[in-house]
This record gives sequence, C-alpha cells and structure tokens, in this order.
Amino acid sequence: MTRILILSDYRGTFYSTARTQHGLCTMDLGRITGQLTRAGFEPEVIGFADLDLSDDLRGVPVLYTSSEDRGLHYKSWIEDLVLALETAGARVIPAYRYLRAHHNKVMMEALRAQLFPRDAQRLGTRTFGTYEELADAALDGPWPKVLKSAYGAGSRFVARAADRPELLRTARAFSRTHDHAETVREHGRRLLRRDHHPRSTHRQKFLVQALIPGLSGDFKVLRMGARYYTLYRRNRPGDFRASGSGDFDFEDLAGVDRAALLTYAEQVADILGTPLTSLDIGHDGDRFHLIEFQCLHFGTVTAERSSGYHVRAGQAWQHVEEECDIETVFCEAIVGHLRRPAPALPAQPARSATSRPSPY
Repeated sequence: MTRILILSDYRGTFYSTARTQHGLCTMDLGRITGQLTRAGFEPEVIGFADLDLSDDLRGVPVLYTSSEDRGLHYKSWIEDLVLALETAGARVIPAYRYLRAHHNKVMMEALRAQLFPRDAQRLGTRTFGTYEELADAALDGPWPKVLKSAYGAGSRFVARAADRPELLRTARAFSRTHDHAETVREHGRRLLRRDHHPRSTHRQKFLVQALIPGLSGDFKVLRMGARYYTLYRRNRPGDFRASGSGDFDFEDLAGVDRAALLTYAEQVADILGTPLTSLDIGHDGDRFHLIEFQCLHFGTVTAERSSGYHVRAGQAWQHVEEECDIETVFCEAIVGHLRRPAPALPAQPARSATSRPSPY
C-alpha cells in the first residue's frame, strides 16, 4: 500500500467545513483515513511538530492543512515545513507556492501574473512592501482603484479609492506596522540626525489594482476533483464587495450562462493543476474575470449547502443531484489526483544531495 502523510495542526484540525466537530470547524480525520485506506493507501496522521524531516520522503504524498491565525505566525511555521518537504522530494498537495498564496493576496497576484497574464494585464495590479513605495509610484489606468491588504478574509482590508489622495490615505492605514516603540525611535532619529535615511513604519504589504466595473456580485466555484459546485454572491448593499456579504443564491446566476461559467472555471482550475480549488469569478456583462483563488483550507459552504454538483460530460455539463459528503468528496478528489502518473524521479541520491522538488 502507498504511504500518505496527513499533517494536522496543534488543535488536531484539518482543513475546514461548514459544520463544527467538537467545537472546531474541521474535517473528520477518522473518516478521511478510513476512506483513503479503503482506496488502497496507508494514511498516517501526525501533527506538524512530530514531522521527521530526516526521513526519506521522496515521492511520499503529503496532505496538510493551513492556518489563518492572527499575524499568521503559525502559518509561517507551516510554510517552513512544507517548503522543506517539497525540497526533500515529497509530493506535497498542493505545491508550496499555493500554500504561500493562501491568505496572502500579494503572493496570489504574483502567481496570477505568471499563470493568467491576460487577467493580470487587465487588472494592472501593482504590489508594494511599504507605503512610501506607493507614494513615489506613478499609477497607470483609470480611477477608481481597489486597494487590498495582503491579509484579511471576507473583504476585510479591501477598499475602493476614487482618487490618488484617498488611495494614499487608505494605504497608509492598511500598511501601518503597529509597533509603538519602533515608531517613537524612528521619530527621534529623524529629529536628531540630518543625514538619517528614514525607515518605514508602514511595512504591511498591499496591492493596488483596477476596479472591475459592472459587477453586482460574483461567483464562487469550488472544484473538488471532477465535481464543480457553484453559487452566486450578491454585493453588500451600497458596496462593491461580495465576499463576506452572506447573500448567497445557489440557483440564480444573475443571467450568466452556467455552462460558460463552468467552462471558464475549468480552464482556470486546469492551469492551477490542483485537485481542490476555490475560485472567485466576476462577470462584467461581456467577459469573466478571475478575482481570487485558493487551493487549500478554503470555505466549503458552496459544496456542503448545494443541491448537487456539475461534472463535464463530453462537450456539455451535467448536473448531478447529491447531498455533499465533504470528506468523501475530498478523498475522491485526492485519490483521483494521486492516481494520475507522477513525474519520474531521478535515481536515489546520497542523503546529503539535493532532491528535485515535486511539481505537486
């Protein structure tokens, strides 16, 4: 049987669901391990702290959870370990780059620029590491613009700026690094040293991009293996944001052709190449726009509260009525992904040599 590692966090949670288990929004690891065992795998559930990176992990599939802890301190540690696993040749699912992009809009935009260059060009996204870099930058394109902090969910720290002064005011607030002692010291240096080169006290990274006009809401599409789940989210009243509105519709797609939406989502998901994908998609009346994407640890309401899913049937899309069992759907997606041929690994090197990273 094929060994597969499953890494859970310090609370014993793994991914998330629309329900709670023992007060935690987590998938049922017992059910997941049982289904993977029946599929012919040998799952081993361990916490991140118990991971032995000196073990021979070349080619071993690794499923892992992420975190959205305040300040992303715990997630930073998870990133260290997953990158080390990928470097050791483990088949981490998804690849490290998608973990880095989780809850990190700046990294997500960097991937968009490489994977979806046409979408990126239409948005004209610029990313910044400090407020001062934005203040010195000349921005192209029309106004208004959208400003997003790298972090935050449910449209927190996402704002619209009608002009440059409003953009700078908002960016200054979003990018402030909340360290009072550092701010006081820096202020003192600027007063006492004429030749002082100021250090920024606004170093929370953020991005600026074009506002997509004509959106009264957006679409959430979950790709889980061969299954595609959809819902429409209306914007908040008097707002341009749909994320976090809670105004869902699983049947009405605001006049947008469902087959076209699914085909667009499939094209995006295929480029990402992950078995699990959450897509935020807009439609301006003419074309689709990829707003955001995540490849792990995303909300599952779209699947769990749906009446069924869509699956490709030749050139068409078929709707299948089904109450979603999220652990079953999760496992089927992972098993289908693992049973696809993996890229050939090089000959076993000496333990001290560097292994080729897995593309998964």
